[in-house]
Amino acid sequence: MVSKLEERIQNLEEGSCMDALVLPLHGSLPPELQVRVFAPAPPNCRRFIVATNVAETSLTVDGVVFVIDCGYVKQRQYNPSSGMYSLDVVQISRVQADQRAGRAGRTRPGKCYRLYPMSIYEKEFLEATVPEIQRSSLAGSVLYLKSLNLPDINILKFDFLDPPSRESLEDALRQLYLIDAIDENGHITDVGRIMAELPLEPSLSRTLIEANELGCLSQALSVAAILSAEITLRSTRSKDVGGKRKRHELPDGSGWGDHVQLLQIFESWDQTGYDPKWCSDHDLQVRGMKLSKDVRNQLCQIIQKIAKGPTDVHARKSRKNDPDYRKLRRALCVGYGNQLAERMLHHNGYHTVGYRAQLVQVHPSSVLEADEYGKFPMYVVYHELISTTRPYMRNICAVDQAWVEPILKKLEKLDVNRLSGGSSAPKDSEPLEDKQVNAPKKAVDVKQSEVDSKIQAARERYLARKGKK
Repeated sequence: MVSKLEERIQNLEEGSCMDALVLPLHGSLPPELQVRVFAPAPPNCRRFIVATNVAETSLTVDGVVFVIDCGYVKQRQYNPSSGMYSLDVVQISRVQADQRAGRAGRTRPGKCYRLYPMSIYEKEFLEATVPEIQRSSLAGSVLYLKSLNLPDINILKFDFLDPPSRESLEDALRQLYLIDAIDENGHITDVGRIMAELPLEPSLSRTLIEANELGCLSQALSVAAILSAEITLRSTRSKDVGGKRKRHELPDGSGWGDHVQLLQIFESWDQTGYDPKWCSDHDLQVRGMKLSKDVRNQLCQIIQKIAKGPTDVHARKSRKNDPDYRKLRRALCVGYGNQLAERMLHHNGYHTVGYRAQLVQVHPSSVLEADEYGKFPMYVVYHELISTTRPYMRNICAVDQAWVEPILKKLEKLDVNRLSGGSSAPKDSEPLEDKQVNAPKKAVDVKQSEVDSKIQAARERYLARKGKK
């Protein structure tokens, strides 16, 4: 859009209009480029700001008089049946449309031009935006519910304010079972309780716990910090020779995959004393790298508080002790047991291992290397699945088959109804049945009333906060 506008402006007759400055604005833009939109335009010049929905709620640009609303937004959505995130172009809601109109004329009178008729606004737009709980992976939320001291909670029948689909809840339960957060009867494990205390997605929390036992916690902390900070290595155009040369200077992951590369990048930056110039020279966002350092420091403090034994959290190069990064890769295999893929026999396509097999490809930006026959490793774990032109695995790491076999065995005895817990627990569960028979009825009633009162109190607090907004 920016290039099209610039092209149109250059083709206009000289003197037919004011000069124009076309500026992009989106979340992944470096800060030094983002701040340009706030600077007033030069004399006799007009600003065109081409923005994502970051301009809708996150910030306000002074001096904007006209807003052009296309009626669409790119929205990240999670599909529980495939375990895949996709960035879909969807219609905005009426609330978003009103919010966009409010961007115009905040400092002086203005107008909003909507590129859709009133009938679309009234008949097709949703009243409000789809809640995030209905379009995200719920593994973290379900783990939190399981960690509460409320044994009668049945996850699949829980009364959410904005109920997600049953499929999303089942997907979350399967994920937690495969990474040992809950047992086969749906009860939270000791490992699961520790995971619930960490401010990370469950897969990364499980990776850190396993890494501590294997003696590679320092490495896992660096990987978790960079993944949490969502640092992306910018792709370079083929014509950008200088950029391409800089990109090649980055560590290559030693052929084991992207998690190892991210670790090597952090260790290399640590060796320079966290020099911002090193980031700039290697085409890395300084702000993102600094955030990853802060996240790592925070995780170190939390781990040291909740760990029962000694922990080694200091960042340092440890390639000599573990040249193939076996400990780290094994920890990742345990942590990402719910995000496992097996290579097809005759080509480099993969299919996901789990509830519903999904055919996926290695993302083009991955540093995973093929062997002498041109084939990728038989098993890999991935950080996420994304759907763009086709389904891709992003941030991949090679793992050994021996590490995968225990996960495959767990898949064979997976029962979602048992995992849900609560009063719908299976009748063949003898210990639970005995407890229910022997428990006095009055005590059971009191316990249920306590649960109901806690849920009601939580609902009232939420609605009160919502009313204040």
